[in-house]
This record gives sequence, structure tokens and C-alpha cells, in this order.
Amino acid sequence: MALLCLPLLGLPARAADNELTAQEKQEGYVLLFNGKDLDGFRSHPKRGYNKWFVQDGVITLTPATPEKDPNFEPYPLWTVDDYENFVLKVDFHTGPDPETGHSSVILRVAGKPDIRPQPALEVELFGPARKLGYFCTGAFRYGIKAPAKLAVKPAGEWNSLVATVNRQQIVVVLNDVEVNRLDLSEWTTLGKRPDGSAHLLPMALKDMPAKSAIGFRDDYGIPIWLKNIKLKPIK
Repeated sequence: MALLCLPLLGLPARAADNELTAQEKQEGYVLLFNGKDLDGFRSHPKRGYNKWFVQDGVITLTPATPEKDPNFEPYPLWTVDDYENFVLKVDFHTGPDPETGHSSVILRVAGKPDIRPQPALEVELFGPARKLGYFCTGAFRYGIKAPAKLAVKPAGEWNSLVATVNRQQIVVVLNDVEVNRLDLSEWTTLGKRPDGSAHLLPMALKDMPAKSAIGFRDDYGIPIWLKNIKLKPIK
């Protein structure tokens, strides 16, 4: 019985939300969100953080009301710093309704981070009602590549996404399941997949800048909830 009271050795200790575990610190992870404010993200000179705010250790959006604000423009939440090769962790959920939710994790962006969308490499985040295809969680936006499988949790539950961006190799893991992978060196033609079929991104993926800000898409105020945003640079 005394053995049952001993701590379990060799198991990684869990950190509180928006904190690093001892193992993550050892591996070189840094926090991109401190759980308190948006200091790690870019404030627009005119709009500030627009609809983004922090509540109870979670980043979310104020729902948009176009009828009250017909001139509203969405503003992605961009990191202050630019990154090149990295492992990005983020926990997210899309709300209690499985039909709702629409955002993305922007891994690389071709232009200056701003309000209007620029060509970008984005992993889509949708509610769990979406069927497997180009418009579900884990797909690369603009119809680039659908995930190999669905791994999103039921509505309202937190999901864990890990994106590895290492030179030309992009790997997306959702809830410990690899769901998508790209080798950008194979995507050599503007608006075309390697097999010659068309997608909607107006550039060749191999020409995407290797270093840029990381962002979270604001789809006209559709709420998304984010926490535990952590990054490990790949040297």
C-alpha cells in the first residue's frame, strides 16, 4: 500500500493553462500568450486589437454585428515577432454549436500582416459538424489540401493542434493524430497542386516567404477560443 502513495515517476508534469511544463522549458518552448493580455500580438495603429480580447485566461472575439457596424473589417491576431522554422502548439474550441466556428492558424503570410487577407498558408479551424474535405478542421485553406482524416473533438471541447513548420515541410497534428502534411517544394506552379488541379491561392506555395508573423484568422467576428499558445524555434 505504501507504494501506491509514492509519486508516479517518469511521467511529464502538467502545467497550468498558459504556462510551460518543465519538459517544454527544457525543449526551448516560449509562451506566445501569457494568459492575461495581448501584449505578444500586434496592435493595429487605428483599430487596436479590433474584436479580440482576453477573458479568464482565454483569447476570443467579440461577435460581429454587421447591421450596427456596416463598415466593420476583420483583423487577424498577428504575433509581434516573425518566425521561420518552428513547432507551434495551440488549444482551441469553436463553441457549443457543432455547426458554428470558422477561423484558421496562419503559419506563413506572403505580405505585411494587416487587416485585409494576403496570400497565406493557413490551417482551418471549423466546428465538428463539418465533413471531411477542404472545409473542415485540419484542411489547408484556399482548397489547397484536405486533411487525411477528421480528429476534431465534440463541440465545446478543447482541441490541441500542433503545427511543425520546418523549411519546406509542414505537418499538422490534431489531438495527437497527424491529419495533414505538405512538402512545399512540390508546389511549384501558381494556383496549381502538384497533380495539376487548381486551388484558390494566387501563388506557388514554394514561393511563400520562409519567415513571417503567425496569425489567427478573424472571420468577421465568428468567435474562436484560444489558449496555451506555445512555440519552439527549430534551429
